[in-house]
Amino acid sequence: MREADVEEARRIFRVAFGTFIGAPDPESFWLDRDFVGPRWRANPSGGVVAEVDGTIAGSNLATNWGSVGFFGPLTIRPDLWNQGIAQRLLGPTLDLFAQWGVRAAGLFTFSHSPKHIGLYQKFGFWPGYLTAMMSKDAAGSDIGAIRYSALEEAQRKQALDACRRLTDSIFEGLDVTAEIRAVAAQGLGDTLLLWGGDTLDAFAVCHCGEGTEAGSDMCFIKFAAARPDGKALPRILAASEALAAERGLRRMQAGVNLGRRAAYRQMLEHGFRIDALGVAMHRPDSAAYNRQDVFVVDDWR
Repeated sequence: MREADVEEARRIFRVAFGTFIGAPDPESFWLDRDFVGPRWRANPSGGVVAEVDGTIAGSNLATNWGSVGFFGPLTIRPDLWNQGIAQRLLGPTLDLFAQWGVRAAGLFTFSHSPKHIGLYQKFGFWPGYLTAMMSKDAAGSDIGAIRYSALEEAQRKQALDACRRLTDSIFEGLDVTAEIRAVAAQGLGDTLLLWGGDTLDAFAVCHCGEGTEAGSDMCFIKFAAARPDGKALPRILAASEALAAERGLRRMQAGVNLGRRAAYRQMLEHGFRIDALGVAMHRPDSAAYNRQDVFVVDDWR
């Protein structure tokens, strides 16, 4: 994917998803959200496109989280569905995972679509636990979280190192610091950090408002992690809500894999409710960090 391809890839994304879910006007579906541009700008090497007669037929975006990689949105122009184009995009995507040395690859897809699940099974991805996409009104209070945006350069490096140590303790090699840098560089929102002395107890990477993965009036927690005792997860959720309220955003969005049972229970106790369910698919067929003792909020959407 080249920079000149991004806007058309974004349009195809909107039309494809809008058509699939039956939106009355797919061309205007999710105009306020952008899942393509920010991901491509964060890692241009992760974007691939398919062309038919010199025009873009579809695209896919691969995300590199160290030892973990996932892809999406994978979208094809509706007039070209069922012609094998998605399979042509998956080959180069898997090549990227191999180049990056990914140990656990995955994706999020529609749990009610045998067609999608069957497609990805052909490439060695197998369905695991359901993933809950959740939301609530933003009503949290400021509990003293540090904003990554407010840090000096040396402090930012220390914060990134601490985030990397926390995620590595959850799943060896898991590293989402590229997401933190992308949010800062592109002005997508902010990253919140909760310290317990010299130890990072939790952090959350948040997209805020129109033109991000959140959309208008929304704060989307793209990724959050807390230490294994889980005590800091409610606090980082509250801090994320405070960020949303400060920016005049009414609603929170976040996802959690239901294999992380304790984290899911904490989100329910915090007031989050399920809007929709998808399914995580894994290659190889393993749980990765979707375990009951893991306090991570993300959904690979």
